[in-house]
Amino acid sequence: MNINQLKDAFDVAGQKVQDLEDKRAQIVIDLGKDESSHSVDEVTKLNESLKNAKMNQELAKSAYEDARTNLKAQQIVQKPLKVGKDDSKSNFANGFRDMLKHPMKYLDTLTSSDSDEASAGLTIPDDQQTQINTLMRQYDDLRDLVTVENVATDHGTRNVEKFSEIKPMDQMDDIKDDSSQTDSNYGWQDKDMSEGDYGSARKISYQIHDYGDIFYAPNDLIQDSDANILAWLNDHIARKQVVTYNDKILKLLPNSQKKATITKLDDIIDTLGKLNMALWSGATLVTNKSGLMELAKVRMSDGSRAMKTDPRTLQSVFNMDGMQYFNVRVIEDTWLPNNTTAQGKYQSHPFYLGNFKEFIHLYDRQQASLLTSNTADKAFKRNQTAIRAMVRFDTKIWDDEAIVSGSFDKIASQPALFQSVTVQSKPSEQENN
Repeated sequence: MNINQLKDAFDVAGQKVQDLEDKRAQIVIDLGKDESSHSVDEVTKLNESLKNAKMNQELAKSAYEDARTNLKAQQIVQKPLKVGKDDSKSNFANGFRDMLKHPMKYLDTLTSSDSDEASAGLTIPDDQQTQINTLMRQYDDLRDLVTVENVATDHGTRNVEKFSEIKPMDQMDDIKDDSSQTDSNYGWQDKDMSEGDYGSARKISYQIHDYGDIFYAPNDLIQDSDANILAWLNDHIARKQVVTYNDKILKLLPNSQKKATITKLDDIIDTLGKLNMALWSGATLVTNKSGLMELAKVRMSDGSRAMKTDPRTLQSVFNMDGMQYFNVRVIEDTWLPNNTTAQGKYQSHPFYLGNFKEFIHLYDRQQASLLTSNTADKAFKRNQTAIRAMVRFDTKIWDDEAIVSGSFDKIASQPALFQSVTVQSKPSEQENN
């Protein structure tokens, strides 16, 4: 068993303890409401399970830490490269060359973490990962549209409450709001805090998935410059990762109505009204490229275009009513297609308005990995080296009321406003007479 497997076992053991502690806390709350809600036998079994889980956690921790200590003491061929601030790019490029030449040395997963946990394989330095992330943003990475949680375990749960149903906190002290009272007997400090109302709360469970891709490096890349090697590798990984992340995010969007539901600006305002006002400030309008072409043609009553682009940020915004503006996010038709009939005939453009950070949460395991082989079928025949790239994450809907879906074909501009001014002519001399 290698150190990565021991680390995973340690993480799983820790998650088990956390789940049981959460269950125990819930039982305590239930018993406070109803003493008969849980039996003594159930409580006893839970305490025993929690005790055993903590023992397993300590055992897994001990085994993992011992493995780390032993690995550091061994002079093994997979010893990670020591990356300094001045030569990190050179070391990484040389390490990647070595991985292309000697794939068998890198049988363990090569993580992108720079911690001691990644003690086997090729470490991707922080500046290298930053370049990959920069390229991903260049290719319209949708992760900045949603909430990203970096997680350390392969699975877990979250308690979720819809924004529209969250209740305010109870006042703890005994000072009245509607008086000039400035003192207190502080008797309230001896009272228990009332339990919150979480009737609408629900649990969301995430399970990290592995997504992989195999691509082929020409063997003459080994002789190339450091800059060319890094540029080639970064570009390929960035393209694949951004398409993978975007695909999973877009698949969680609800289906937009095929028949156009929005025909004028007032219809967009009506759509806005379906959102909780607390979500307005972070709302974004999402459509595809074909839809953008139609939105760009819409004009306000004064003749100005409803859609404008901030020259400083290059962010497009859409004018709803002269006071309320929303950011516009445009996605290529390939990934967010138009609505069509069963026969494939165009019907409408997709339209989504809402707070996507409240709508989707992405759980990122932060374990991008590389593995190489020059004996794989195509690699051997082509005199190339096969490279397997993997990324690990999961996506979940957090609050399904955070966005509203619709559709449109063409949106009518506001009627132009004209002011008619009549100028009275000077009376003639005959009229004066």
